[in-house]
Amino acid sequence: MTLRQYLHVARRWWWLVVLGSVLAAAVSYIITSRMTPEYEAKAELTISNVQGGQSLEEILAGQSLTKTYARIIVANKHLEQVVATDLKTLTSRELADKVRASAVPETQIIQLYARDESRDRAASIANSVANNFPKYLKDQGFGSGENVQVFATAEAPKDQVSPNEALNIALGAIIGLFVAIAAVALVEYLDDGVDEREDVEALGVPFLGSVLQATPPKGVDRQTWVPSIIESDPRSPLAESYRQVQANLAFALTATECKVILVTSPGQGEGKSTTSANLAEALAESSKRVLLIDGDLRKPDAHRYFSLPNNSGLTSTFLVETQAVSAFVDRVNDTLAVMTGGPVAPNPTELLTSRRLKSTLDVLAEPYDVVVVDSPPILGLADASLWMTLVDGVLVVARRGKTRRGPLEETIALVRASRKPLVGVVLNGTARKKSALYDYRYGYDYAQEKRSDP
Repeated sequence: MTLRQYLHVARRWWWLVVLGSVLAAAVSYIITSRMTPEYEAKAELTISNVQGGQSLEEILAGQSLTKTYARIIVANKHLEQVVATDLKTLTSRELADKVRASAVPETQIIQLYARDESRDRAASIANSVANNFPKYLKDQGFGSGENVQVFATAEAPKDQVSPNEALNIALGAIIGLFVAIAAVALVEYLDDGVDEREDVEALGVPFLGSVLQATPPKGVDRQTWVPSIIESDPRSPLAESYRQVQANLAFALTATECKVILVTSPGQGEGKSTTSANLAEALAESSKRVLLIDGDLRKPDAHRYFSLPNNSGLTSTFLVETQAVSAFVDRVNDTLAVMTGGPVAPNPTELLTSRRLKSTLDVLAEPYDVVVVDSPPILGLADASLWMTLVDGVLVVARRGKTRRGPLEETIALVRASRKPLVGVVLNGTARKKSALYDYRYGYDYAQEKRSDP
């Protein structure tokens, strides 16, 4: 991935990363607040040399003895004696879990720590173990025990040592952060949807623009609903998104010198017919003479967008002389004409492979600047591939949330195999919230222009 793609992923998922970190920190706080606090008291003992000398050898021997005593003071035998004489409410195993000792490096000092849920009890345990140690040494024959002195008794600690609330919350936030990042990485790795401009550009194909999601009015069945075209609502954000695609398409057509454009998609329900109708309308608005041909001979649909009859159309041209095919063209306005699909033919593949269709298309295209052919989906049927042999270029429509990367890559591969120019990809069904800024700019510019009129 490029840096730009990483930044795009960060902009897309930052809220999840923040939410994961905050939730993990909150859970850590709740768990920590319910944990029983523990306190740790410390007593210190000094170990003097048995001989009382101060030579280097004797000092080193004393330090070595200190390390030995640091292990003996928390040994099970000593703790059993402490329990028997002083801490009778505990077992030796329980006491062993509460105490630890360490020799301070390069000294003859032992630090004895005792931990308990009670401040006072922690101090009492530390003092009991420390005070009993000289007696234990004497009883075990390790000398008189006089060389061991408790020089710092344990006091009840003020602050708890466990749990560390600040540390636990920080660790929880960090763990939540990494878990959220890992989840985002997994989702991005498994997600093969084509949802953003970057997904299209990553395939190395031109991106013509995004079209907003068109939704049916309340109470209208989606199966029978016909999406509006530019003419029905010319100032809507949806119409403006089609105009933006048309502007980009106009540049692409100039660069490729394509006149007859096939509009297709990887599969059904991705908006190719709606895109064909609206792009034809947008091209016609730019003073180009445009012909829209319904090239779907199995399921013609273009007539519904313009409320035209479909009792005759492209399939009907095979029954008349080539020079008479223009009679089946319906005029929508001065710059836009539509040829509907006509009655469904029983043999669409044979019609698409006939030489007659090529000559018919040449005659139909002659008086127009641009011809837009709405074809069936390219995957699963041969129709679109047969149409590609007759046109100058191909436009592919993908739908956000529906089109997958694999089928789109396969579609692009088929177009490239046909050696026809791929003029670009249109991403259909993008979220409306992304158009809010554009709506403001459009309305503001329009108002400014209106006020400047004399």
